[in-house]
Amino acid sequence: MGLTQLGPGAFPSGAVLQTINATDGTAASYASTDSANPETMISAAITPSSTSNKILLTGFLSIGGLYSSYSGTYHYIGVRLKRGTTVIGEPTDMSTLTTMHGGDASDARGMHSTAKDAGYTASKVQAVPFHFLDSPSTTSATTYNIQGVIERDGSAYTMTKNGGGYNYNNDELHIATCNLTLMEIKG
Repeated sequence: MGLTQLGPGAFPSGAVLQTINATDGTAASYASTDSANPETMISAAITPSSTSNKILLTGFLSIGGLYSSYSGTYHYIGVRLKRGTTVIGEPTDMSTLTTMHGGDASDARGMHSTAKDAGYTASKVQAVPFHFLDSPSTTSATTYNIQGVIERDGSAYTMTKNGGGYNYNNDELHIATCNLTLMEIKG
């Protein structure tokens, strides 16, 4: 019997039942972005075949900042994961930051993953990876939205996706991709 004739119940726990991939190689910019105002950079939808199955999200975002918006360095560049409008895959308790830094971390923002700014961000876009195993507990179509963040002192700046470089030197211009893979894992 071929694999195409088997139903999802025939596979062992941990088997990959389906894979959805999204790739975006288009350069774009998002005005007024900071950790309080993330922007969705790539999305994909998957329909789990059982409520006990899990969804493995993997990929990366290519994030930078527009030089004409801010020419310095950012505190961090980050990724936020959402299942629909629900934030997933990040810490919910920031109180350990208060102990570690000796300050008040009540306004700290959770991120799934972050990267250090590499300098003048307009010419040094960062590929920030993400990897998370989600339990959506549904058999309805589920959209995952992967958001980008740039942060500097709580001020909003223009974030870039996939493209960087200065407009006066073509050798510095480059374009990259954002990638998202969703895999349904049998529970």
